[in-house]
Amino acid sequence: MNKWVSSLCLLVLPFALGMLFVMGLAPAAARDWTEEVARLAGQGAVMASEAGGMPFVSHHPDTPLVPASILKIVTASAALEELGPDYRFATVFCLTPEGDLVVSGRGDPHLVSEELARIAQTLRSRGLREVRHILLDNRYFSPDLVLHGTRRSLNPYDAYNGALCVNFNTIYVQVDKTGNVRSAEPQTPLTDLAVRSARESGATGKVRINLSKSPAQCLLYAGELLKVFLEQAGVSVSGEVKRADQDPALYQEFYVHRSGWTLAELLEKMFQYSNNFMANQIFLTLGASRFGPPATAEKAQNALKAYLENAGVKDLHVEEGSGLSRRTRITARQMMRVLDRFQPHRHLLSCEGQVCAKTGTLHDVRSLAGYLMPQQGEPVSFVILLNGDGIGGRKRERLLSLLEQGLTR
Repeated sequence: MNKWVSSLCLLVLPFALGMLFVMGLAPAAARDWTEEVARLAGQGAVMASEAGGMPFVSHHPDTPLVPASILKIVTASAALEELGPDYRFATVFCLTPEGDLVVSGRGDPHLVSEELARIAQTLRSRGLREVRHILLDNRYFSPDLVLHGTRRSLNPYDAYNGALCVNFNTIYVQVDKTGNVRSAEPQTPLTDLAVRSARESGATGKVRINLSKSPAQCLLYAGELLKVFLEQAGVSVSGEVKRADQDPALYQEFYVHRSGWTLAELLEKMFQYSNNFMANQIFLTLGASRFGPPATAEKAQNALKAYLENAGVKDLHVEEGSGLSRRTRITARQMMRVLDRFQPHRHLLSCEGQVCAKTGTLHDVRSLAGYLMPQQGEPVSFVILLNGDGIGGRKRERLLSLLEQGLTR
């Protein structure tokens, strides 16, 4: 009898559970995990699927929402297709008949102190011994370019974008209570402009300050820092550091410096630190590459639009490349198409456990997009878009946990 009862239970149990689901009375652990995703996401959007496959979960897939920093995946994907993963940014050095050194920027997002030191040594090894003026050329980007979503604040994430920028247009200094200023990083000498900017900021302690007070200030800082490194390398500079008045194309090219990092390597750094300045330097370079210099916001937007349409994404306007602007709205379905395109480069994202993804965070935005990497089978692309006051990071993380549990069973 016991065996008969046990067999009957095995036959009846699935039917009974099915009825409970229909009646909405099934225990939480037994319910479809996608229902819990929808409940938790609320007015937000969640979508997940294998590349080109039917979605495992699709909640508000066509609702346009603010993406925040997951937009960097869009910028990166477009750059990899337009420029190529091995692309290296250039900085061009010319000499005038009067002995001036003309420095022309081409938008390098990672022209840091270590690179400037190498440049100075290379110029010296190529026979440069003395320079009159250092003339700075910023023409590759449109002048006074300010992208929507960035402000002229002292915060590093608001750094001004330009064709010739060093150290992300920021200074890293230590300021004591009496106003004495020291460099906070051994590789970066202290310049007069850096000292003035640190004191004018009113900051004390160890702090990184954005030099966005004016584009001219950012440009001059690049020249001042190069001058110090040239002199350290044994190249004397007798004149001034100032903006170039004439087109450098008129002068003899002396040296073209190629970035020490490929585009793919730069993108990995951009994702790791969620660097808005780097994202928008790359965004603007896309426009100049496709439509010719000078780079403008409109050219960059059109370059990204062309990439998106080629990826099958229409009716999406991207204001800038980092995710700072709230004018950009994207749907989960649109983002999933980009993720399908970006999948061969998913290793560039920050990875933890079986998740390779990029977060997006503004005060009322929590987003996450990337890939779940099962031990067997194809990666699963996913996107989480949450907008609204009072949204905390925990909801985003709980949704990710549900996706992990549901998609790896």
